[in-house]
Amino acid sequence: MKKYLLIFFSLFLFSINTHASENPYKFLKKEVLLGKASSELKNDTRSISKKKALSIFEDADGRAIKITLDTKFKGNKKDWERTGERNQRWEMANKKKPRKFKKPVYVKYTFKLNDFPTHPAVGGSFFQVIANKGNSRLLPWMKLEYRGSSVVHQLNFTKEVFYLKGDPENSNFDKISYKFPFGTVDQFKNYRTVSFKILASKEDNGEIIAWVDNKKVFEVYGSNFTIGNGYTFKWGFYRWLKDALLNETPTQSLTVKEFGFSDKCEEILDQDKCSYSSKSKESVSYVRYRKSSYRMPTYGKKITKSIKWTKPLPEIKIN
Repeated sequence: MKKYLLIFFSLFLFSINTHASENPYKFLKKEVLLGKASSELKNDTRSISKKKALSIFEDADGRAIKITLDTKFKGNKKDWERTGERNQRWEMANKKKPRKFKKPVYVKYTFKLNDFPTHPAVGGSFFQVIANKGNSRLLPWMKLEYRGSSVVHQLNFTKEVFYLKGDPENSNFDKISYKFPFGTVDQFKNYRTVSFKILASKEDNGEIIAWVDNKKVFEVYGSNFTIGNGYTFKWGFYRWLKDALLNETPTQSLTVKEFGFSDKCEEILDQDKCSYSSKSKESVSYVRYRKSSYRMPTYGKKITKSIKWTKPLPEIKIN
């Protein structure tokens, strides 16, 4: 009996040491990212150190990547000294040319928030789709975000992108937003899968369909894009922090089992989602969504650059 216990203990220690020495970034690229994400996504320029943010997590559901943000890590200088707020992130982004509007892309994202204390003055995102002009990123077009204890998906129709004097690297927005609730942080304590079909378009053929697990959350059809001529994916963990409450900001972690995207639906999503097609092509929400308008403040600074949408904004008419 003692012999078997010794063997079991030795194997346990070997497993711990193996995980401790394994490179989390390589594990992420090989085991977590799916489809084109594994080849197209690269560590983004404003991310905090991989050694600080990334670790391999294992429980009864298997192995995953854990992304941790702590105020002691601070953030990239451009994020930490941003006008009006401080930002922290560990993100990956497309390093190739931005995607155009020719065909749909399919996204699958399995994650949980089991180490995620909330605070009313802290919010951020787990996935963003950024509108580009050429190779330059302009603004978040869509994002899966959290605010306090709520997890929502936000779709933005932007009227203006502007930049402030003394802060030329950070864009600010005047926008109309549609926010679709996906649940609360507590409802994501265990792994859940968020899926999307995305066809970006400035014409009537646009489509955005979202599922949480196997339930549709919303379907949006028609024109869905304003400023920009392409888009880029940013995946990871991003959050904004209020200076006055910096000492109260909790350490938060996002645990991800898989994230991926592809132009071929069958590589990412199950057959039921791939075969789904609306007969009416009428927008519908299966949750109580909210529409809002917001223009970011200038904090008394001069606007040095502005890009405006001069046509009427698209409007989602949801049944």
